[in-house]
Amino acid sequence: MNVTLRFLAGWLFGASVTTVLAVIGQTQIVLARLNAVGAEITLGDRLSMTAYDLIHLGSIYGIIIFAGTLIAYLAGLLVYRAAGFGRPVVFITAGTVAMVVMLLAMKAAFFDITLIAGARGPLGLSLQLGAGAVGGWAFAGLTQRLKVRQSRRKRVTV
Repeated sequence: MNVTLRFLAGWLFGASVTTVLAVIGQTQIVLARLNAVGAEITLGDRLSMTAYDLIHLGSIYGIIIFAGTLIAYLAGLLVYRAAGFGRPVVFITAGTVAMVVMLLAMKAAFFDITLIAGARGPLGLSLQLGAGAVGGWAFAGLTQRLKVRQSRRKRVTV
């Protein structure tokens, strides 16, 4: 697999992981806040609301996450190539920074309102940043495995 396809596959996977985890985290924080003020939320409610948010919020938030992670992973490639080591740490950091920048940019663009309600407190913000970190780790892992598989094939055929 060539470098461009390997990058695209890793980006799509990492951004998808980030989106799914970020939306799930956001939904669960909002539901926890509702529960704290007396709303009765069953497991079925949690599952159906999470599924709804994955489809609806995920489609909008996902576009922003996909754009942000594309920039972050490209920047991460430059950092990794310059450093030559620490691939997982570089892309975990890139994914985390992408989420910080996106959340701050959305807040600045919308009159100082945090649009992702689940990111308004420390736990929710941590879950959003964690989603970026896991997505970056997934990107690093997938692109590294593809690179290893490709190099093994070369050794076998040589």
